[in-house]
Amino acid sequence: MGNKWKVLVTEKVGEAGLDIFRNAPEVELEVALGLTDEEIIEKLADADAILTRSGTTMDEKKIEAGHKLKVIGRAGVGVDNIDLPAASRRGIIVINAPSGNTLAATELTMANMLAVVRRVPQACASLHEGKWDRNKFTGRQLSGKKLLIIGLGRIGSEVAKRARAFGMEVIAYDPYIPHTKADSLHVELMGDLEGAVSLADMVTIHTPLTEETADMIDENMLRVFKHGAYLVNCARGGIVDEAAVAQAVRDGRLEGFATDVYSAEPLKPGHPFLAEDIAGKIVITPHIGANTVEAQSEVSRIAAVNMLSVLRGEPYNHAVNLPFLEQALNNDQRMYLSLSRKIGLLAAKLAQVRGSAPHKCHVTLRGPLFDDEEKRLANKLRPYTIAVLKGMLEVSIGTPVSYMLAPLLAKDRDVSIDESYGEPRTYKNTIEVELETAKGTVSLLATITEEGRQRIVRVNDYWVDFVPTGKLLIFQNHDRPGVIGKIGSILGEAGVNIANFALGRKEGSGLALGALEIDGETDDSLNGELIRSGDMVWVATVDFTKAG
Repeated sequence: MGNKWKVLVTEKVGEAGLDIFRNAPEVELEVALGLTDEEIIEKLADADAILTRSGTTMDEKKIEAGHKLKVIGRAGVGVDNIDLPAASRRGIIVINAPSGNTLAATELTMANMLAVVRRVPQACASLHEGKWDRNKFTGRQLSGKKLLIIGLGRIGSEVAKRARAFGMEVIAYDPYIPHTKADSLHVELMGDLEGAVSLADMVTIHTPLTEETADMIDENMLRVFKHGAYLVNCARGGIVDEAAVAQAVRDGRLEGFATDVYSAEPLKPGHPFLAEDIAGKIVITPHIGANTVEAQSEVSRIAAVNMLSVLRGEPYNHAVNLPFLEQALNNDQRMYLSLSRKIGLLAAKLAQVRGSAPHKCHVTLRGPLFDDEEKRLANKLRPYTIAVLKGMLEVSIGTPVSYMLAPLLAKDRDVSIDESYGEPRTYKNTIEVELETAKGTVSLLATITEEGRQRIVRVNDYWVDFVPTGKLLIFQNHDRPGVIGKIGSILGEAGVNIANFALGRKEGSGLALGALEIDGETDDSLNGELIRSGDMVWVATVDFTKAG
């Protein structure tokens, strides 16, 4: 097929997505269903892209087999079946379709809420058995009940709207959602999960499965539930302790439970939810949350459109393993992204001067530019922190580091990372970075002026003001007359011109800190001569020319 991209589809997906590939002249589409793992590995050898659902496990072995793989697509939301770190290390983009099944999952949640309080499946089964036992199926109404939504994202928000239409009082727990969003939905945002659970007549879960949410509803949390409350989980298996939930239903602590997801699928004989003694109080469905004609069409379309954009080198959305999309940032944010990378580079250079590698990186963002709480997602670093890591790691690795790979490389090197947010101080927006090493801390403060110039305004305890551009000679020197003249003479003799100069002093200290933007090359020999002049404590050269 010449230079066409080969797209492999291993599961049944909506025709809308397949048509996008069929109509792309540069794509060779192969739909191969029911393959064994060995057959998938064989076909991946010359595949540029693969589109799957939950039935195909893209583990490290398969990813390594895909020598040409550029993108893995998931026609759905969850990517539990894809080894994201393995894909990231290979530079393979992982695409999903998070918005395509939002309404389908929302409506199934409402269906399960109604089914469990009215015992609809049990009543239907009873009628099929030839019975007419109306009194046995006296249920509850949703109207007037207090609903707790755990996770107020896309699906949780849609559930909130519909629950309020049913006359429910809606509260929510989501530490990553701002109060402004909850207010817009007329939902009370709770700050304490246990306290919120204790108040609810019904609890519905809409969070991803992460280390933070795994077994979130366990035996201890179930003791907090109001006696006779209901629990619904249409999110992910593994968020609830299945044996503990079954026992809570059996004991009457939960009046009912409905779920569409399980820690292991399909269910095996002996699963706690298949116990006969609780069958009258639970509603279980075989992971059909996204199984509507409309949703399947939409998720396949979204995945295919973005996979094709990746192959074509065009802007795309929904990359799961990309920490952020640079194209989605505005001009000011991109300027700060560039500045962040430069700060990371400079901080790592200063750590080298101390002769110690960083083991902790703390980033503090201050100002209205960073007050974008909608994007503060669980377990996700902001773009600026990732850019700091990128610059920092480029110093030790010596080659460009992708944004995708930077957090993984930091983890490999046991560098702990945290970020915080604060109110602005002297400047409107600032980025502060602290690198902790075994031999002390390196700290930097940077901003962008109103005229759009990047500036480093503090290095460690020295207030200084210089532009991180070109080649920079930064040094600490004894604060006494004649130092600058000596430096100028030594550099002049080496054919190095001084383009700009900045000096920072600290009260109560006999030392100063200087930064020179230079034209020309320096080396260890020249730096050694500067130190031997007797005025320098240390000196480092930082090249910003490739840092944007």
